Amino acid sequence: MDFLKQVLIITSLIILHTIPSTTSISPDAPTMILIDRMCLNTVNAYYCERSIISKLDKPHAEITTITKIAAFNALYISKITSALIRDSFLPKANNPLTKTKLRTCLATYNGIERYLEGAYRAVLNNEYSDMRRYQSYVLGMLDKCKTDFDPIVRKNWWVRLMINISLLAGRRLPAL
Repeated sequence: MDFLKQVLIITSLIILHTIPSTTSISPDAPTMILIDRMCLNTVNAYYCERSIISKLDKPHAEITTITKIAAFNALYISKITSALIRDSFLPKANNPLTKTKLRTCLATYNGIERYLEGAYRAVLNNEYSDMRRYQSYVLGMLDKCKTDFDPIVRKNWWVRLMINISLLAGRRLPAL
């Protein structure tokens, strides 16, 4: 039964992530305060708020739901980034220096995926201290993917944003 519950949670998060919200949810005051606190120190607080609110299916969301959404989004974005580097950017790179940077980023993102999968599993098992440990390690790993290639810079920023949201939300959840 626990496995079925995890499958349902993963499925619902995939649906929340991939299907744009058709309803306009206005979070209640406690949820909005929570979202504001999480987005306060981000580069674009308004966009951070909108990205969280767009995934909500009711005006009141529990902190665990927001943490799961952000942890899933970080994993999802890292998988997309790996695929883009491997299937699109690397084959088209002509400059040896660019290829080296892209290979480094690909290796970095392969490692990041493993840690973010562990973080997401930890969230699903309510092991928030493990989630925080995995995600904190990923924040350090992202520094290895240094490039001025705009699409990768943006993906790095998105992964950082989602991790920071889940870390900030996860701090309010109990360590087991």
